[in-house]
Amino acid sequence: MSYDQYRNSSKDEKISAIKTLERQRNKSALHALFEFALKDQDKDVRKTAIDSIVVLNDPEAVSVLQRIQQDDRDRGARNKAKDGANKIQQFGRPLGEGEFSEEDEERAADDYRALDESEKGQAGLYVKIQETLQYRIDRDNNLVDEEGEQIDGLVGTGKLEIANTGSKDRIWAVDAVLEGVDEVTFEADEEQGTAVFGNSFALKELDPKSSKYVPFEFQVEAPKLTIKEDFWDLEKEDSPPLFTRGEESGMKFTLQLTNEFDHPLSDVVVKKYILDDATNVGDFDASVGKLNQNSDDDGSHILWEIEEIEAGDTVEASCVMKVTLPEEGNDPYLIGDTKTTYKVVEKSLSGLDLDTVTGSSSVFQFISREEQEENPGDFDCLFELENTSEFEMDLKEVKIYEGPLDEGNVRVEWLGKEFPEEERSIDPGETFSLDPWTITVEDDNVIPQFGRELDLSVKYIFDAEVVAECVLPGYALPFMGIEVTKTYDPLEIPSFRRTEVISEQVVKSIGSTEIMYLQLQEALPEGFEGPERDQIEVLKEGEQLEDFDFDVSDGSVVITMEHLEETEFGPLAQDEEILVKYPIYAKAKPEEEFTGTVTALGNMYPEVKPISAEAEAGPITVVHQRRKLKIGKMVSSTSAEEANEYEVVLRGVNDGTAVIKNVEITDFLPQGFELAGETHEDPEVGFEEHSSVNNGQAMKWIFEEVQPDQKVEIRFKIRAPGEHDPHEVYRMLLG
Repeated sequence: MSYDQYRNSSKDEKISAIKTLERQRNKSALHALFEFALKDQDKDVRKTAIDSIVVLNDPEAVSVLQRIQQDDRDRGARNKAKDGANKIQQFGRPLGEGEFSEEDEERAADDYRALDESEKGQAGLYVKIQETLQYRIDRDNNLVDEEGEQIDGLVGTGKLEIANTGSKDRIWAVDAVLEGVDEVTFEADEEQGTAVFGNSFALKELDPKSSKYVPFEFQVEAPKLTIKEDFWDLEKEDSPPLFTRGEESGMKFTLQLTNEFDHPLSDVVVKKYILDDATNVGDFDASVGKLNQNSDDDGSHILWEIEEIEAGDTVEASCVMKVTLPEEGNDPYLIGDTKTTYKVVEKSLSGLDLDTVTGSSSVFQFISREEQEENPGDFDCLFELENTSEFEMDLKEVKIYEGPLDEGNVRVEWLGKEFPEEERSIDPGETFSLDPWTITVEDDNVIPQFGRELDLSVKYIFDAEVVAECVLPGYALPFMGIEVTKTYDPLEIPSFRRTEVISEQVVKSIGSTEIMYLQLQEALPEGFEGPERDQIEVLKEGEQLEDFDFDVSDGSVVITMEHLEETEFGPLAQDEEILVKYPIYAKAKPEEEFTGTVTALGNMYPEVKPISAEAEAGPITVVHQRRKLKIGKMVSSTSAEEANEYEVVLRGVNDGTAVIKNVEITDFLPQGFELAGETHEDPEVGFEEHSSVNNGQAMKWIFEEVQPDQKVEIRFKIRAPGEHDPHEVYRMLLG
């Protein structure tokens, strides 16, 4: 391992490499550490390498550390090198060429843990802007509220926190200057008594390991992480899934995330919840990260974990689901919520940012005045500042005034902004000094007086983080399903007679996906004839569909309706019905029985595997019926005193096997005769009519229905007033 391998790596990667080198504890590792300590541009990397060199304790390092003591631009690094060289000169011993022991490794790890804690505590102020977003989207990535209604934006919450990371020293007179305050709304935290005024945040003091914060809100539009998920049929991957109840159906779930932010997203976690216990998941595949099945308090889910998505990148994942829907019911397949959490680091979405922050802690500053031995009245002066706190300090400016401050006579000035950051940094326990100067005082009783101005602050770490949670609410997958029913009317037909039977089919959509293609295939009962095209009715809510294909062949009637979405008829939506009816014809033998079936096929465009449903109608039974009707008349004279009164009996008998409807019996009352009373019918007659004609009176009776072996009868009396010849009357009445 060499420095050149890590020259373009991040700071953390370099420090990790240094720790690995230290644990190797051999000459090659020591030489590599020399390169890190001498060449790297980052003072923290150089300091870490110096610490590791000192831990290895090889006398060969003394000359390198002395070189660093003279040449390094960072005072802290120079001081570390100086102390390390002195220590190794006293206690050093040469490294071996081989591996180090487990005991050495454990000691090195302990040294690093101590070093890490020390470095962590040096930056005394920790300022963090933490923002939180919780929002919901629809499948088109529009922001929605709890009811699913689209909204224009959402409110995020956040807090601005300032913490003292030290373990023993207070930090006081803390002042923070902010940027982007117009984009947020601050609220005073009553418990902590903190608030932002204008663009400033001020605190009197912070105890060790304590923090204070002020909350705020901000308004944002839809966050720029787009989520696209789809379900595809396994047999045809560009089509939505189809489910056959009671049978296992396969579908492929695909999930795509696109980071449309101008910065990376980290710690991305996607949970796709599965509500149906009858779903098995497998064949996981992801372009990045880890994808598997998991569960939590909210249920079983597909878990996708991604460390980072770069700005502008799209990542994808997929798996296969095997679903078995229950045989009963029309409920669609429900998909659970998709919950996505992610972080945005080193950036706020609100626009809030930190300009500067300053704070004071324990330092000791003094100016020494030493009168020269051989030149009384000449004083050698020196300004020194010792960092007695546990924190690293940032010295931005020093001004030494000769005499009082208000005279403005600057004797010595040091402007930190003209120096690299390393030169401005004062480590805990380190002493900073300015170049000495000499001043002459004529009066033996006067010692030089100086005023001073310092711009000195505890160093700080600034961090920003957004923690977001996005929920895509669950939904029902597009589900295509149909039901079909079939009837025949009548269900009894006579034998040896060509008879019309009405065949009727009702197709109902029971799924959420509209049906744009429909085909009905009726297998006609054996020996039946199909209809002509103009006899077919296709109705939806009473409206007739004219545009359909029709074919009758090989004992089948096939009616095909294509691209219903392009017709005024429209597609078949959920719970809508289509009625199809037409006549079919039979000439059957006695005692035959017939059933018929229809198969309905439904589909959508682009065409997918069609769904189907079947129904059966019947049986149609054949009744051998023949009509045989006997009608007679009997006339007899009565015993009435008048010799011209007669009783007439009209009788009909159904001696056949068929019901005879509307049996009509008529008689004629000659001129000169009249009814002697009311007529009597058995059973009750459906219709009776008497009408006058030229030669007498016509009489008609109609019985609506006469069953086989049933007898109907009409009785009435007539008389002929005046003289008459009985023989002639009898002949006339029997006619």
